This record gives sequence, structure tokens and C-alpha cells, in this order.
Amino acid sequence: MLSPALLSAREQTRHSLDLIPKPQKVEIGEGVFKLNSATAIVSDDSFNAKYLAGILNGSTGLGIREGGNKEESNTITLSINPESDIPQEGYLLSVTPEKIVVESSTSKGSFYAIQTLLQLLPPSVYGNPTGDEKWEVPCVRIEDSPRFPHRGLMMDVSRTFFSLDYIYRFLDWMAYHKLNVFQWHITDDNGWRIEIKKYPELTEKGAWRGPGEVLPSAYGSGNKRYGGFYTQKEIKEVIEYAAKRNIEIIPEIDMPGHSKAVISTYPQTGCDNKTHFISINGEVKNVWCVGNEENYKMLDNIIKEVAALFPSKIIHVGGDEVNMDNWKECSKCRALMKKMKMENPAELQNYFMQKVEAIINKYGKTMAGWDEILDGGTLDPSTRIYSWRSVRKPLEAVERGHQTVLQLSEYYYFDMKQSPAERGHNWAAIIPIERVYSLDPVESCNIPENRKELVLGAQGALWAELLNKPSRFSEYQYYPRTCALAETVWTNQELRDFNDFQTRLEKTHFERLFHMGIAFRVEAPGVIYKGNRLVVTLPYDWAVVRYTTDGSEPSCTSNIYTGDIVTFEPEKFRFATFYKDLFKSITVTADNIVPDYIKPETVIETSFGEQRSFPKSNITDYNFNTYWRTERTGVEGDYVTYLFKEPVKCSRITVNTSIPDIDLYGVTDGYVEYTYNGTDWIRGDDFADNSAVIVPQDGKEIKGVKIVFTDTTDALCVALQDLKIE
Repeated sequence: MLSPALLSAREQTRHSLDLIPKPQKVEIGEGVFKLNSATAIVSDDSFNAKYLAGILNGSTGLGIREGGNKEESNTITLSINPESDIPQEGYLLSVTPEKIVVESSTSKGSFYAIQTLLQLLPPSVYGNPTGDEKWEVPCVRIEDSPRFPHRGLMMDVSRTFFSLDYIYRFLDWMAYHKLNVFQWHITDDNGWRIEIKKYPELTEKGAWRGPGEVLPSAYGSGNKRYGGFYTQKEIKEVIEYAAKRNIEIIPEIDMPGHSKAVISTYPQTGCDNKTHFISINGEVKNVWCVGNEENYKMLDNIIKEVAALFPSKIIHVGGDEVNMDNWKECSKCRALMKKMKMENPAELQNYFMQKVEAIINKYGKTMAGWDEILDGGTLDPSTRIYSWRSVRKPLEAVERGHQTVLQLSEYYYFDMKQSPAERGHNWAAIIPIERVYSLDPVESCNIPENRKELVLGAQGALWAELLNKPSRFSEYQYYPRTCALAETVWTNQELRDFNDFQTRLEKTHFERLFHMGIAFRVEAPGVIYKGNRLVVTLPYDWAVVRYTTDGSEPSCTSNIYTGDIVTFEPEKFRFATFYKDLFKSITVTADNIVPDYIKPETVIETSFGEQRSFPKSNITDYNFNTYWRTERTGVEGDYVTYLFKEPVKCSRITVNTSIPDIDLYGVTDGYVEYTYNGTDWIRGDDFADNSAVIVPQDGKEIKGVKIVFTDTTDALCVALQDLKIE
């Protein structure tokens, strides 16, 4: 029987092995290897040695040196043997009290062993050490290699522009989780972000939106100049940085749809149709003209520069969500259809893709695109498919002989909500972390045995419509869901168990994420009101939940929940989970307390017309899940007036705009007015974050509320909601 002291040591070792992603094989030994100022790193790879020494010395301050003899004790040896039968990205890691030895067949395997080694140390190895750490590594033997060769994340920098500093940090975070592909979604409707020397106006004009720009404001950028781009020199530096961390950067130049930035800059590239056909994203004039042969010369020039810039063999061309009605009305596209005896516009898309495919192949690259590029005809079998629309699409791709990467929207779109109450999209699904973890990229898609090798792996995507706020929201959306994805694509399916993963994540890996500098999501508490008591369920055993009693937002100085709260006014309480009083969950109230809003009969007067799919009546039915979407954008002088049939006595009125719980298409520039008599109007607050609040004076009854627009909104329409009257 083990002594209590040894049991305690074993338990500490178990926690230090809360590794993510989980290795394929782990054997736990006895004892620890202690780092000290005499420890040396012996390596066949100068970058890996320098990389490891940089991280260790930055946190431990021990002055660990590079160089020495691998036969000596107190060494960390990174040994690369190309003749070894260890898989290319695999490694053997052996830790004894005397030394640490890594064996691999490539520098990639050595690099991933380093990531495991770092996770065997205290979490503060990534930064912000306290000075009380024991820099010890538990004795283990780990044999590991990834299940899939493609383990990726996609970043949309068109809708929200990210700085180079952020991208460098993002690549480090990927490397820590053994992810190896960064898909850079670098052009779209709302911004062209890559310098093309042949066409400088693509960035001089197409990289910017706002008043006086070729692109209108969008997605919270407001009525100011917004945007940016990356020079080719900057991109080369990012590529070099990523390559050292074994991350391949795949550029995505979206076409023939999602191309408003290029068509607004060079209008001749678009179709000559007069009708403004609206894309699924609400954009117009955003589709390349397939019938204009001059376009392929321009695309050749663009692709030539992109191919020369990026070492990756893959150039991703999008190909998704094209509104083909543009081509039906375009004289050049109709003429091409007649000439080629085409029967439907999907064949035009295939014609376009075959032309682009030939250009890409000419420059020694392989084309990739979203699964829509399979429609309308055939493509070269070398073309890679990124499946996003359903679990059926990967099967379709591999059955046609194409390699495929899974970026399924219902599992891997990290712009989706993580719970119903949180900010984000929900059209694909609500995607909590357990949903990300649940997918097996092969078995869940019914891939037959003889086609499994065509499934390269999977990647998470973060489309950037909603990333303008709050601060660091992209990190909140990526993490910890990225941790679940990382384990999905690295660890063999038979070793994966969500409960085990969740334990490792919550007990240790959250602390690593914190020291990595990631503002990750913290789950909100559960709260119910029962028997005059507010009862809180902690989301984690160690969670700190703070609360307020006056309806305000909890802060790091608010009361800490320690037990049931007796109250007869539960609706005034607000709760949130805090992590080190730095990161905070969303704020919640009791699940079973439904606000009792006043619901007066209301008439709407407005300068906007009707929109059939989202009628004006939606904002007077007091169904807070529906909304009115106007038929056009809002401009200075527009108004929406809510007139009550009978004056309303209330304590406050909240005027919310935007799509409920999604936060798109709100009033960006405007204010509210209110009236006590229906004639004289009093100016209230300006809109902030799409909302404004009215508080009546001295208990006066309110007769009406008005939204006044002071500038053009940054969307093609405005979403308006029922008033919340308390």
C-alpha cells in the first residue's frame, strides 16, 4: 500500500500530466528532473534549442545554456535521426532524474516534443512567474504523433483587421497546441488586406471603408475610416515566423463571390447587370464577371504575386456563397453561356474555377476552395476541398477523389454562440466546447475505409463580423474551443473522452492559457430562484462567482457568492464568474426569473418602408426574439417613433437595436427622444453599443419614444426591437 506522501506525489504528477492535446502513449515513472543554472540544451537543431532556451530562461531566469555533451547528465537533448521510423511529426520523450531526451526523425517532431515538455512544467513557464515555482519535470516516457496532418485555424482579417502583433501571438498560441496550418482569409467584401504590386489600388482603396471610401462602413466600424493591409515584406516576415514554428500559412483570396473590395476598386471586373442582387451576407456588386476574359489576365497577375509570396503549395480561392443571379442578367455572362451551351449558372462557376485552377497550377500551386466549387462540373483531382456546409460534404468530396479538410460550420465555426445567452451567430448551431470535441472527422462523416486517407484533418474558423467588441472577443471565441479542436485532430479517437478532457482543461490548462496571455472564455454560473433563495451552481469546482444587488454589472470588487442568498427581489441580482479577477463570464440572472415588462398597445410612425420577411409589426408584439429589419440603411434624418395608445407609468425604458442576441445592424449614430404629452419631445441619451435608456422624471407617464438617426448606419439595413419597459 502506498504511503500518503507517495499518494500525494502521484496526484501531483497526475495533474502535471494534464496535457492538451493528449499524447498517444504515456508511461509515468518515479521522481523528477530538476532544472537549474547548470542545465544545458543539446540539440541537432539550432532553432529548436534557441526556442526552448528562450522560453525557459524567460520564465525561470536560470540562464540555461545551449550546447554540451548529450552523454552528460543534467541535459535536455533534442536528437534528430532522419533514418528513424518515428513518424515525421512524432517524437519520443523520456524524462529521468538525470536527463531529458527527445528523439525524432525531423525538427517538427522535436518541436512538438518541446510543446509537451513545456506543459510538464508549471503553467507560468509561458510567462508571469511568481518566483515560488519548482522548475521540475515529472519522470515520464511519452510516445506521440498526430492522427491528422492538417490541424488548423482560419482567421478572417477582412471584416475585422488584426494587427501584426496579434497575428504573431496567435501563431504562438497555435504552436503551443500543436496546430500546424493557419488559413489567412485575407480578402473579402469588406477589405482587401494583401499588397499586390501590380494593382496598388487594391490596398490604397480596397483596404479601407467609411465615409468617402469605395467601401461603406460595416460591422461596427462606424462613420470613420477603418481598415489596413499587410505589405508583402510584412507577410514574408510572418511566413518566416510561422515556418519556424512548423505552421504552414495558406492564403485565401476569395472569388468569384465575396469580392466587393476588388469590384468597388476596379468596377470593370464586375457584371454589367443593373439590378442590385443581394448576397447572403447582404452585399451587392460583389461577384466577378465570368464572361469578361480580361478578368482572367488580372487574376493571373494577382495569383502570380500570391504564388511567389507564399511557400505553401495551396492557394485557397473561396468559391462560396455566390449570388449567381448577377450572371443571369449580365450580357457577357449570358453570351458565354450561349457560346458554351451551358444550361445553368452553376456551370459558369465551374468554368471560372477551371480557369483559375489552370492559372494556379501554372505557378506550381494547387487550388483549394469551399465545397461549393464541386458544383456545376468537374475539377482536377488535385484540387483540395474545404467542407463546411454539412457532414455530407466531406463524403461527397472524397467520393469524387478530392482531399478534404473539415471546417464544418455546425461544429467548427467559432463565431457561433457558445450558449444561447452569449454574443455570436447561431445560424449554424450553438457550439459549446463539448460539441467541438464530439466530432470524429472520419467516423462522424461516414467516410469509407478506402477513402479515409483523403480526409486530411480539420480546422476551426472565426468569421469576423462580430469581433469589433468587446475587447479581445476573438480570443474569447477561439479559446478554449481551440483546445478541443487540437485534441480532436491530434489524439487517436479511441483515446478521447470529453469528461477526461474537461478535467485536464479545468484543473490545469486554463492556468496555462492565462500564462500564455490568452483572454479565454470563462463559463457563467447557473442561477435559480427557489423558496425565496437564489441558488448558484458553480461552473467549476474552484470558480469565484461575484454578484450585485442593484442590477449593475458585477466587477472584481463585487460580493463573492458563498452560499444561498435569501431575497424577495431576485430580479435585481446579477452574477458572473471571474478568473483571477481579470477574465469574466457573461452576466446572468436567475434562469427561472422572467422580467415582467409592461406591454402597452403601440403604434409605429417611421421614415422607413416595410420589409416583407421582417415586418414592422415585430416591434409591437412584445416577442423579444423577433425584430423588424428595415428595407434600407439608416441615414441622417430617419426616425422611428413608438407611440403608446395610453400613457405609460414606468421606471425605465430600454431601446435596443440590432438583431436580438446577435448584435448586428444596430443604430450606430443616433439618439433617443421621449415625450410626456405627445407633442413636446425631450432629447435623451445617444446610442451606445446599439442601445439607449430612458428614465422618466418624477414618476411622469411617457406617451412616446423616438429613435433619431444622425448619420448613415454601417450596414445595408437596420434591425429594431420591441421596447423593454419596466
